Amino acid sequence: MTLSSICRSVVKFYFNCHHVESSSLYVHSAFTRRLQFACRLVSTFLICTFVGYGTQLSTHLSHQFMIPNSGVICIQETFGHTLSTALHVSLAIIPLSIILFIIQHLVVVYHNYPIGIVLILSSSFCISYMCKTFQTRKLTLLFNALFFLTIFNKEKVDSKLAFQLVANYIIGMFVAVLVSMLIFPLFATFDIENRVNYCLLHIDQMHQFVLQAFLCEDEIKAQVSLARARVVERRLHKTMSQMRTRLLDEIHLEPSRLLQRICRRRKKTITHLNVKEQADLVISLMFHVCSLQSMTNQCLFNRYHKNLVEKLQSNFAEFSTCQSKVISALILPSSITREVFLHTLNNLQAALDSMNSIYKQVRIDHIEEMIETGAKIQSEDHLSHAFFFFQLGAIVRILRQTMVIDSELDTTKKTMKQKKGFGDYFKFQLDWSRISSAIKSMIIIGVGSIFVMVPSLANTFANGQWILIGLCTTQGDTVGGALTSMKMRLIGILLGSMWSYAIYLAVGEVLYKICVMLVPWLFLFGYLKLVSHWDFLAPVAATTPILINLGQTYGDVLREGNYVLLRIEETIIGIGLGAILTILIFPTFAVDMLKKNIQDTLKTCCHAVESIHSVYDHLFQQQDSKQQSVDVDQHEETKFNIDPERNHFHRLITSQRTLVQSTALEPSFLWFNYGFSSSRYHTLVLQQHDMFRILHSMHATLMYIKQYSLNDHKQIEDLRLNSTDAQILLDLDVDLTDLSRQLNDCVNLWISYFTLTKTTYYRWSHIHILRKKSKLIKGDLSANEDCLIELHRTVLRLQTDYQQAMDRVTDYYIEKSAQKEEPSTSVPYAHNDQADSILVTVSAMYYSTIQLVQVVMALGTTIHTIFELETTNVYRNF
Repeated sequence: MTLSSICRSVVKFYFNCHHVESSSLYVHSAFTRRLQFACRLVSTFLICTFVGYGTQLSTHLSHQFMIPNSGVICIQETFGHTLSTALHVSLAIIPLSIILFIIQHLVVVYHNYPIGIVLILSSSFCISYMCKTFQTRKLTLLFNALFFLTIFNKEKVDSKLAFQLVANYIIGMFVAVLVSMLIFPLFATFDIENRVNYCLLHIDQMHQFVLQAFLCEDEIKAQVSLARARVVERRLHKTMSQMRTRLLDEIHLEPSRLLQRICRRRKKTITHLNVKEQADLVISLMFHVCSLQSMTNQCLFNRYHKNLVEKLQSNFAEFSTCQSKVISALILPSSITREVFLHTLNNLQAALDSMNSIYKQVRIDHIEEMIETGAKIQSEDHLSHAFFFFQLGAIVRILRQTMVIDSELDTTKKTMKQKKGFGDYFKFQLDWSRISSAIKSMIIIGVGSIFVMVPSLANTFANGQWILIGLCTTQGDTVGGALTSMKMRLIGILLGSMWSYAIYLAVGEVLYKICVMLVPWLFLFGYLKLVSHWDFLAPVAATTPILINLGQTYGDVLREGNYVLLRIEETIIGIGLGAILTILIFPTFAVDMLKKNIQDTLKTCCHAVESIHSVYDHLFQQQDSKQQSVDVDQHEETKFNIDPERNHFHRLITSQRTLVQSTALEPSFLWFNYGFSSSRYHTLVLQQHDMFRILHSMHATLMYIKQYSLNDHKQIEDLRLNSTDAQILLDLDVDLTDLSRQLNDCVNLWISYFTLTKTTYYRWSHIHILRKKSKLIKGDLSANEDCLIELHRTVLRLQTDYQQAMDRVTDYYIEKSAQKEEPSTSVPYAHNDQADSILVTVSAMYYSTIQLVQVVMALGTTIHTIFELETTNVYRNF
């Protein structure tokens, strides 16, 4: 390796703008990211401690231990997330400090319990209402608690205490932002691009496994390849979920385009995509590859399939090679020129065209065989394979449409931005759910303040500050979320307190020795913070020794061995009180939020079906060319809506997964007969995902047909009117209308189920629910059974209708053959590739419709089982 290549590798590693093609085992692994974050965390602590204790600021500030503590809490994995946390907290505590400064000069709070409790309650209410995010609310409540703890327990307090506390916070957060930008910086922009590269590489790997399974002649061998594909799929979903979080919460504060230009200043860029468009590219490809996997899993490995695979074996190998080259070019755009990439992309299209030609010829040969033998065409073979080849074509079209090759793509691309008026920035509207949450937070903190302000309790618990701090930092949006925070905080406090006691025994109160002892501890939990299920526990375990060992001179009455035990005792009392009060005071149960989330997801899917039906009507029911031209804008509007619906759907699904985990900790046995079934709700989440994936495929088929209808509407009209084959395949309007009605009926019924099985408090707090039925009855579940039976009949009808259509087509071709007419002339798509593409696409649409009904049936069955478990005595425990 040359010196320049070594320097480039070091720069890529240091700034995390690397690629996933390296042969190294660790450079691009989670191990490296965790190691770098641990280094950033330790650096933040050391710099903050030096600023707070080793400079002249130490003579002007109090509570210096809050500088390293706020820095360690503020620093996050990416620069965008760290900056976002720092800005939100700063915008909350700066105006609060001004108010507290005024209070300190106007009111005497020292040992004045009535005034103190009123002030801390009112300030806690305002903080809880105004701070929307949990992290901001937690740090601001902690700031508020520290202020009142000090002025209530100390008679002589600096008149600028509020500003000193703000200075501690801002110094710590500034150091965290600075370290996040300079020491092993991980920008959310680069992280998303790295995840996109990883996803592209492994989507291609997953695609290869699916193609291997499709090419197998034996079903058992195919299942082995599909099992490999499922392993890759799980890892991809995990990577993509974190990528969506970056897009939603972290990237908006980073100069994404500037960072891309800096990183790519010497690259011959072949794409024009920003990070959001790259993420959309990955999500779309993932949908289509998962659709291929689903079809292959249900494929019939019969004679027709084996004959097709035998003729396409070499073509599939060429197609896979060309696709891998395109993916490699997307991951490493600097490795090839634009002209070479264009040639590679054209080779991929040529390989697809070659496969489509062979597939068309196989179908024509199959028709000739049917004419000779008098056998019938099996609808399952025709539909499933048409769906498979459409998905391959959709993948190629996505890859082509994202490149800066066709100038028309740049000129037709529109940016939709919603303009805000001046008055929009000053709108204020009361949110009653946030008001109830703020009242709840105020009462909990009020109870905790008793241990600080009542003299007898304050003397018993060393001023009780840890009880109040525990109550401030363990509040959540739901009961389950709060209980999860409490569980993690209790474990973190126990771990941190043990290490704090070990530090106290080993080095006493010598500052530099305490810092030396804290470094390995912070490094360990900095590494663990990025590990799943440790993201909340690790910061608590890391900051506990800082608070105890560096902040032990504040409000302490005991200095010996029971010092740490007292802290653990206070924490347990605080968490126990918090758990009881969280359940009793205006409880927002995670199970209620979960069921509301599922209701919104079902409505989103139902709306998507209605949109698809609308597009279908515009494409195939418009006879008038004038009407067709008028409806073009409506087509574009419907097409545009699929992206926000998809993003909204992914947010709902991500929230559902979190809520399922939170609900598992709630006392669900109080309102469900057999408790909460996490496994079945996880199954429900997967089935909703499958449902939307199929809807995405149906939308893709209609958009492909629409592209032809805008270019040559006469050709589709001729196919619909003159082709026996196409006339049958394109007549889906009645089926879609019926399916839309059935799905609406099912969704409305399921929504009523979820509404009626929410907790008693939720139904009591929503008056419109009380006016309806208060509980499920046996007839309600019977209605769901009737819906499932009707859906099953729909599947059978669709399959039967299509098989009858194939039989009529076979009879038609036999009749033409009896008239001495060759199949090459009687088959409408024999010499017309566009007509063949349209017929394959509509067959894929028909297959997707059948799959959609089957997924809805599976979803309804899972919902039925869930509500039997929750509301009936059908199942009994041992």
